[in-house]
Amino acid sequence: LQAAREQAQRAEQKIGLLRNELDQLGKMVHADALTGAVNQCGLNEAFAREAARADRRNTPLCIALLDLDDFKWLNDTHGQHAGDIALQYIVNIARETLRSNDIIARVGGEEFAVLLPDTGMELAVAVISRLQRNLAPGPFLQAGRQQPITFSAGIASRAHNEKQSTLAHRADTALYEAKRAGKNRVAAAPL
Repeated sequence: LQAAREQAQRAEQKIGLLRNELDQLGKMVHADALTGAVNQCGLNEAFAREAARADRRNTPLCIALLDLDDFKWLNDTHGQHAGDIALQYIVNIARETLRSNDIIARVGGEEFAVLLPDTGMELAVAVISRLQRNLAPGPFLQAGRQQPITFSAGIASRAHNEKQSTLAHRADTALYEAKRAGKNRVAAAPL
């Protein structure tokens, strides 16, 4: 009986270790390796969860697409390492700026998405504008030179039962409007 108990305890410990490893692997599958932000897979999962919640509770849900301004120039002028540091910098500032229920995801080279649960368009614009302002006073430093980091953003508010792809397309269209209007701009997509 004692031997069976000891064997059961060892099995429970092994199960606990395997659960921890599985949790760590799950986090790695949903995280961008460079920045630690959620990746596209993690964004898709978060969107499904938040969209279902928004539909159940009839609450707003917005998504913002951010594209770093002049990122190609930064990479070409200062090298890929500088670009990597800039990407990490914006994620760190976003984590300090965004609310705890907001989700930042790296969805492309220098492109990010911010999922804003329980957030209407007016508040979403305010949140993303605050992120822009918080980037401004502390420019990213590269080789002792100040290099401001700015981004343009497009924001779309989700209609009831709207698919992620449709919402993202509307936010992307608004992002291109912001880019055409100049750098460091936020544009809201019509519903």
